[in-house]
Amino acid sequence: MKLALTKQHTGRRPTWLGWILIATLITAVFAGCLANLYGFLAPDKPPHEGLFVVEGWIHDFALDDAVRIYRAGHYSKIICTGVPIETGSYIQAFKSYPEMTTARLIHLGIKPSEIITAIGEDTKKDRTYVAATAMRENLMAYNITETNVHLITTGPHGRRSRLLFQKALGKDYNVGVTCLEDSGYDPEHWYAYSQGVRVVLGEFIAYTYAKFFFFP
Repeated sequence: MKLALTKQHTGRRPTWLGWILIATLITAVFAGCLANLYGFLAPDKPPHEGLFVVEGWIHDFALDDAVRIYRAGHYSKIICTGVPIETGSYIQAFKSYPEMTTARLIHLGIKPSEIITAIGEDTKKDRTYVAATAMRENLMAYNITETNVHLITTGPHGRRSRLLFQKALGKDYNVGVTCLEDSGYDPEHWYAYSQGVRVVLGEFIAYTYAKFFFFP
């Protein structure tokens, strides 16, 4: 018996014009996916009521926008979430992002009685999920029965944050999200900025991991 690694094949194959058309279609699909990737990762989902939850690491002008949303809405509490600050904590007044953002909110006129500071444990991985579990523990400690959650974050972090908060809180909670504008690049043309490329593609990879490979 003679062994062979190749065989003859007869059939149709694209001409050079056909290959150009195929390449054009692939390029168009790829460009369309890129153009819509930011919007996919930064959704706006209801409910926009109940518990107002702010990820503690968001930048100052996003927090200003968050306070305006809070004051214009109907919310029972504002909750600051996050983990310990990993850089420069020994020279800062605050050891965690939630503590820092609580102080920022008070400075912006929010009453301390309206704020819950939920600090997650120090961790090097799955920090958003850890922050969400800390929030769940605080809800239990304060006997808060509200199940509508409006999560405030920035940019393309939103879809992953909403997914992980939903996993941490459980099916009895309804988690909505608002993604405020990110800093450092134009969301409409994120692919033209080095920071935009790093953040958006990094968040897409992280969301894929959280969606398909992360099991609490």
